[in-house]
Amino acid sequence: MIQYFLERPYLIAIMAAVILLTLFVCVKAGQASAKRSKANEAIIKRLKEENELRNEFSVLTEKLAADADAIRLFKGVALNLQKKISDAEDMISEFDALNDAQRDIYALSFVVEDGEKALSDFFRANGQPLTRTSLGAVKRLFNGKIYEIFEKEYNAFDSENEDASMIPSEIDALDKEFAEIISADEICRKAGGFIKDNIDKFIYNSASC
Repeated sequence: MIQYFLERPYLIAIMAAVILLTLFVCVKAGQASAKRSKANEAIIKRLKEENELRNEFSVLTEKLAADADAIRLFKGVALNLQKKISDAEDMISEFDALNDAQRDIYALSFVVEDGEKALSDFFRANGQPLTRTSLGAVKRLFNGKIYEIFEKEYNAFDSENEDASMIPSEIDALDKEFAEIISADEICRKAGGFIKDNIDKFIYNSASC
């Protein structure tokens, strides 16, 4: 057998190449499996955390809101509002039935989620009435440059606004400027404070969310 391969050295090269290729494929498969496993673990962890937040703030009281961390309060209330809307047979009617404060928090939750990497991602992923509601929410909760940038992107992505243009380089610049001015955590904290200050707008309807 050895003599056979010695007389045919090209076969040794072929076998070595096959072995190396097999090892390479196995390593890549292992890495892909590890990445999938890690991604699945992250999803499971996130879903568990969201479920805990929903349960924690499913029945809202003044004391619970006053004692809660502002970021957790915002996320918990927002998740319950999201569930209320998504579980409804008529989501539009359910959204319209919310009061102004609840609609603001609902809209801001998607600004944070969909705009996590870039504000423009939020506008690309959503349309009316959510984007219009978010514009009003940002105007009420924030001021100055934050609202100015948000309004510019709103107008840029508004299909009914013929006067605004959506130049990629300008959108990228606005995204970068917005991220430098305010973080997702800061938006959540401000929104949580808004809930605390307007708790009467959230208490009576929290149990049905």
